Order: sequence, then structure tokens, then C-alpha cells
Amino acid sequence: MEELKESVVNFINNYSKYKVALDLFQKEAEIVYLLNKSIEEISSHIPLSPELEFFYSNFKISGPIRKDGYELKNVNIDIGNATIYLSEPANLYNRQLGFRWIGGPPYKEDPRWNQSWVVIADKDDDPIIVDTSQRNSPVLASYETSEVFYISDSLHRFFEAISVVLEVIYKNFSGEIMDPETFDIKNDFIVVLEEELIKVLNNEEHVSNFMNYLYG
Repeated sequence: MEELKESVVNFINNYSKYKVALDLFQKEAEIVYLLNKSIEEISSHIPLSPELEFFYSNFKISGPIRKDGYELKNVNIDIGNATIYLSEPANLYNRQLGFRWIGGPPYKEDPRWNQSWVVIADKDDDPIIVDTSQRNSPVLASYETSEVFYISDSLHRFFEAISVVLEVIYKNFSGEIMDPETFDIKNDFIVVLEEELIKVLNNEEHVSNFMNYLYG
């Protein structure tokens, strides 16, 4: 699990370095390394692979608290033109609603959904999914309820990739990835990010899928 630990720590460092404090919150979201943390808050209905269990057992994920005292249940990750929301472990059951479980209470299993898939995050309700049945916990994504596609062959490469995204956005482009006249994503940003992502994902199809998911 050392690779996973290192990739998550690198992600946390970049997330902490580049996140912008918002006046909306009295306390910002945070992810911190916390060895052997209890995961009793995770519903027993949620399958955990060794990698996912290690992640939630060793990293504390806390959503921000608004000025009115309301605590959000996910960490917001700004990717330049949108936001990825990484769910707190206690919110994982609710995050599966609309995907694994559908309808209203009492919820029913969607027969089209693989029960080994766990939605850990989303972008505009488009899910980021860990396949807990496969070695290394590959990561997939989807546009709402359409077909899923791979964006990483492992959980540790996924966090490496997110760390790279933040680095390129804020270090290389100072957060300015949109053309001010056309409001399109800058072409040079796309080129640089693709070049950096292939180094960590090591798979051209995964890079293409990841780029389309984030900025397509």
C-alpha cells in the first residue's frame, strides 16, 4: 500500500497548496493523514477493496462547514472550470443513491449496476467509481447513468493523476485555463496536461477518457 499512501499524500499536498479559501465557509474542507482511523462510519452495505479500506482507514476526509454551521459531506476539488466532490466515508451510502440504489425509500438495487462498484466522488453528478472486485482497485467514470469507462488502472494512479491536474492548473497556468474570449479550455493547457497524465496513468486510452471526463 506504500504506492497508494505516497500518491494520496502528494495529492493532499497539492490540494492544500492550491485550494482557494471561500468566504462562504467558516471552516475549509480538509484531507489529512491519520493512521489507523476507525471506519465504523462506513455502511456495511458498501464493499471495500484492500486499497479503499486502506484509504479510508488512514486519511480523514472532512467537508467544509458553512458560516450558518451546516457541514457539507464532501471535499471540493477545484479543477479550473468545474469541481470534483470527494465524499466523506460516512456519506458513501447516500452517494450510491441514483446509481446502485434507485427509486425512493425503500430503495431498490439497480440490476444494471455492478455491486462491486463504489461511487467515491463526482463532477456535476457524473460519478467517479472504484471497482472493488479487481486487483489494485481500478477507477472508472461515467456521465450520470451512461456506460462506464476506465480512467485509471488503480486507485493510486488515480490520486497521482488528480495531483498532476492540480499542479498543471495552478503551477503551470496560475489557475487560468479558460480562453477569456471564447471561454473554451486553452489548447496549450490540454497539451501540457495530456503530456503529464501519460507519465502517471501510463495508458493512452485512460488519459483520453480522463481528459474527456474532466474537460470534454
